[in-house]
Parts: sequence; C-alpha cells; structure tokens
Amino acid sequence: MNVIATASVLTLPFSFCRSSKLDTKKVHISEARMSSVLDKLAYMEELVNDKLLQERSANDVSHTFTTPSTCIDVSGPVQSYHPHLKNFWYPLAFSADLKDATMIPIECFEEPWVIFRGKDGKPGCVQNTCAHRACPLHLGSVNDEGRIQCPYHGWEYTTDGKCEKMPSTQLLNVKINSLPCFEKEGMVWVWPGNDPPTATLPSLLPPSGFEVHSEIVMELPIEHGLLLDNLLDVVHAPFIHTSTFAKGWSVPSLVKFLTPASGLKGYWKPYPIDMEFRPPCMVLSTTAISKPGTVGRKYARHSATHIHQLHVCLPSSKQKTRLLYRMSLDFAPVLKYIPYMNHLWRYFAEQVLNEDLRVVLGQQERMNKGANVWNLPVSYDKLGLRYRLWRNALERAAKKLPFSK
Repeated sequence: MNVIATASVLTLPFSFCRSSKLDTKKVHISEARMSSVLDKLAYMEELVNDKLLQERSANDVSHTFTTPSTCIDVSGPVQSYHPHLKNFWYPLAFSADLKDATMIPIECFEEPWVIFRGKDGKPGCVQNTCAHRACPLHLGSVNDEGRIQCPYHGWEYTTDGKCEKMPSTQLLNVKINSLPCFEKEGMVWVWPGNDPPTATLPSLLPPSGFEVHSEIVMELPIEHGLLLDNLLDVVHAPFIHTSTFAKGWSVPSLVKFLTPASGLKGYWKPYPIDMEFRPPCMVLSTTAISKPGTVGRKYARHSATHIHQLHVCLPSSKQKTRLLYRMSLDFAPVLKYIPYMNHLWRYFAEQVLNEDLRVVLGQQERMNKGANVWNLPVSYDKLGLRYRLWRNALERAAKKLPFSK
C-alpha cells in the first residue's frame, strides 16, 4: 500500500477528535504527533523509492563506471557536427521575439539562417545569403507582403525561400535553401537534418501550476556539448556559484543522481532538484527554492515553492552556442507585472552564466590543446556521462540509442 495513502487513512481519527471537546493543549499535542508520523512516513517512502531506483540502475552503473576512461573521449579541436545530430527539431527563438516585420539571424550547425514571419503570420527560416551576390539578408527588411528584401539589389524572398521579385531585371526561377519551420508553445522550431522531419514536436512547457516569468536568449562562446555537460551537473554549484544562487551552500560529503537504468532524468540527492536531459540539446530542472541550499532528505516535489528552468543549447558553430533560457515559477505571479522585472532576471542569469563561463572556457582551451575533459567520471557524473554516451551512440549510427524508452 502506498505510504502516503496510509498517511491519509491515519488522519481520520484526528478529524474525529477535533469534533469532540478536547482542550486546546491536547489538540496541539495530537497535531504535533500526527505531523511527526507524516514526516516519518514520507521519509520511509523516499527510502523505498531510493532503494528501487538504486536496484534498477545497479547493472547500468556497474557497466558505466567499470572502465570510464575508455567510455568517453572528449578531446582535441572541436570537429564539425555529425549529420545525425541534425535530425531533430530544434527551437531557434521565442515567439515573442519574432514580431511582424522583424528578422532574427542565427547560426545553426555552422550555417547562417534568418527567421521571419510571412504575410500569413507563420514563421519561416531561409538561408541568410542572397542568391544574387551573397549579401546577408538580415541586413535588409521584411516588407508588407511578408517577403524578406535583400538590401543590395532588392531581391525578395518568401518564407519557403522562393524569390518572387527582382527589381530592374527579368524575374528568374530562383530559390534559396529553407528549413522546415514550425511554431509551438511559444517557440519557433526548425528541422536542419536531411532525414524527413518527425510528425510531432516535443513539449517544453513547464509543469502544471507554473507560469513563465522570463525568456532570455544569449550567445555564448562555448561548444554546445561543454555547456550541456555544465548544465547537467549540480555538484559544482557550491564551488563556482559562490556569489550568486549557491552562496552559503554547504558541501555534502556525498552527492548522488538517482535515475532508472534506462533513464535520462532523475533527481539529485541531497539537493532538492529534479533534472532531465531531453535530446537533442535540452536540460529541464525543477528546484525547491524555499531552502535550495539545504542538504536534506526531501525531494523537490515535497516543497511548496519551486523554480522550473529550461535551457536549450543550440549548436551554432564549433565554439558557439545559442542559449534559450525559460524560467517559470509556481508562486508569486504578481512578479510578472512588476516593471523591468525581466531585466532583473536577465541580469541574474548573466551573473550565474559568467561564473560558469570562467571555468568552461578554460576547459575548452585545454580540450582544443588535446586534453580530455571527461578523464575520470565518478558517480555524481552519471547524467552528464549518459548524455555523452547517448551522443556517441547517435554519431556512430547505433541501431538503438542508450537510455531511451
């Protein structure tokens, strides 16, 4: 029987007692005892869950960490991205940033693209290079017809890349490259791969009960895999983020990431943080923020207030990542209406990332000189290691990717 269900049964005698004429002191004693019982039951439930997760992942852990040095080699100058990594839907921008008559130039897998809205309001993504004289199209404008106009000679392109106007000359049959483009849940997605796009896009919305408070885009001088390695690691927080969110955090004697053997998500212990790597480049986390630095036994879900974070690490070039960051809260909705609040969220996000960049840039420098940044994986590296094993299997065209359902 579920432990929490048992706890709800135990509350019935107490409800009956309250209806009787017990004095206040006895009621308080009963409440204290009941609270203690519920805490113990919740703790027992957590121990059971921990044990089940550990048993389910025992074989996987043994395999993963038997010969770690032979499992992962991330060293040497960053190579061009493997074509298999392109065969996914990638979010490029937040819908709110792509207003009518605006353009957003981006790099995706070392190629220049530009996104804009057509006359019907739907977004499109075309190569950011005019077919005529290779002028960057984003230097031009989007006209009333929903076509992007090259600033050099005025050639105009639709969202599917077709040139529909060539001033001062005869119209030729010209079309520039475009990517399948779709808008869903406040994000603009593209499919950069050669394989046919999958029919459905993943959902990146926060859990029920959360409201989005901030959406931020940053361009970072880091290879996207190194950034993912960093985001999938919590253990560095009390050492790196000593001036921001982890200020004053204690350093636990042991940190674990508990997850099923086939999973890419789980929870940190003793930190109250749930985390997931979602292929190909997304990290989702939910953190209890009432006492986020407290080393205790409670899950993130047992707290009353949380922050949910989405990080999308788009591979721009060999040493550049376009980061889309979405932050959501399940409390204090009034914060959304405070003027300039988004500027404050951005400032704080930049402070946190700058703490990380100092270290990750150093890793990237060493890696480019031949050092392996995954030399000695230990137990708390589990989620980051699984990301690397997943990516390695994808790039070597494995018939079945590891840690997938």
